[in-house]
Amino acid sequence: MEETMAKEKAPKSESGGNVDAAETPQTEISNLQLSLVISGLWLSLFLCSLETTIVSTSLIHISNDLDDLNQASWIVVAYLLTFNAFILIWSKLSDTFGTKWLLLSANFVFFVFSIACAVSKTMVQLIIFRAFQGIGGSGMYSLVFVVMAQIVPLDKLGICTGILSSVFALASLLGPILGGVISDNTTWRWIFWLNAPGIAVVFAILGKFMSNPKSKSEVRDSMKSMDLVGAFLSLAWAIPLIFALQEGGDRYEWNSGVIIGTLVTGVFMLILFAVWEGWVYHRSSIDGLFPVRLLKRSVTVLIFLSLLWLGFTFYVPVIQIPQRFQHVNNTTATRAGILVLPLTLVSPCSALCSGILVGKNSYWAPALAILGGCLNVIGITLMSTLPVDSGISHAQYGYQVLIGLSLGLLTPSLMYLIKIQVEEKDIAGAMGVGNMGRTLGGCIGLAIGGSLLQTELDNDFPKFLTEQQIEAIDVSSSLARSMLTEEQQIRVGEVYGKGFNLQFKGLIAFAGLSLITGIFLFFAHIRSLKKEDVVETGDGENENERQSE
Repeated sequence: MEETMAKEKAPKSESGGNVDAAETPQTEISNLQLSLVISGLWLSLFLCSLETTIVSTSLIHISNDLDDLNQASWIVVAYLLTFNAFILIWSKLSDTFGTKWLLLSANFVFFVFSIACAVSKTMVQLIIFRAFQGIGGSGMYSLVFVVMAQIVPLDKLGICTGILSSVFALASLLGPILGGVISDNTTWRWIFWLNAPGIAVVFAILGKFMSNPKSKSEVRDSMKSMDLVGAFLSLAWAIPLIFALQEGGDRYEWNSGVIIGTLVTGVFMLILFAVWEGWVYHRSSIDGLFPVRLLKRSVTVLIFLSLLWLGFTFYVPVIQIPQRFQHVNNTTATRAGILVLPLTLVSPCSALCSGILVGKNSYWAPALAILGGCLNVIGITLMSTLPVDSGISHAQYGYQVLIGLSLGLLTPSLMYLIKIQVEEKDIAGAMGVGNMGRTLGGCIGLAIGGSLLQTELDNDFPKFLTEQQIEAIDVSSSLARSMLTEEQQIRVGEVYGKGFNLQFKGLIAFAGLSLITGIFLFFAHIRSLKKEDVVETGDGENENERQSE
């Protein structure tokens, strides 16, 4: 009885609409077709997610080849920056143009600029092409979850959410290993060439088996109410804000005019974006880019906040732990990828179990968010206490397991809650906001982490290195080794160790926020279900309203 309640009942929005977005899937398809489409979605999501992690163990090789170690972090951040900035736009465009051809277009953009990355001759070229690659990846990432929410029946939603969510863990598992193997044994350019056959398979599957319910007349009508101003403003606040967070304390001082100017610009444009979307919601016929009405319900706000904090605690460990192995423990890129297996093997298993549990009873979703938050706090806190010498502490493998468990529990739970707590008409917008929050958290987390690390390096390196030696470290680690004594190399590793520990200490606050938000989310979700019980008991017309919607 209790297990079926979550499937049969869902809270109503403040506007009076049913929040159960999937009582009847938008597009009915056979089980075989559903399986094929899910496999195509999985591969598309895997490819764009892999691009975040596969470069983590290749940054040093890429930097050495292109003679620019100082800008190496931008290979990751440039991708995440556009990846995040366009998520909401892609999601909202699906309401206008439909999901099929939009998703295929995103895959095509990703394919073209993957090839461009593979043939880059300079670091600047690579960073620019990575930014455009991120635009395509953004569409692949956001639209996959929109399609899932539209076509998957509620009784299969939990397992499908778990399957798709396992992508992130598998990408973090295979990415560092593939990146290390490719970089150590051949050229790093194959990291980008390998996307071509994968995209071809995605086109073959989704082009054949995925439907596009939008008619030409519907597209024309929807285009008349597109929020072009909101789309511009959503880009205008994200880009300068992330630039300031990435470059502050690195290339520019925090009190420099460039950093202050971009910070102020980013915050101002964010405020302007919020004001514009509020005005559109209350006074305009334009279909706003940001679904403001979702902010009226505490449960959806808490879901979005949980995904924001999740981004911080996902991207930083996945990117920085392999870097730590190479800089502090002097491992190869391949071995660094293998040494993060405790995190990346546990996470997909945890995600699948989480998806199965939430599919049986929606009460599991916020409960698992709390459990994941607890494990996250413990794992990240312990990672910040690692020794800074070149020896590998075996205890950190256990710490990685804790972080992997937490990440696997959190992602499917939160995605499932979006599906059952949001009306059908708002699914695309809600998925866009949630996914944007997750990647925004990751982008800001990496920027803050990079700034903390660079601050530590700037403070300690001048104590025992000359300016020429510091410049050599910025340009190429292999060049730096030839200029440093054995004692200096040991001290350099220790400074990096202190910097990486400082990064994880900074993450503790965001892991704590994730746990606190999960606790509030648990009670908000329960209240929403109890409120629905009261409404259905006192209003006999409620069931008719649900069916009509």
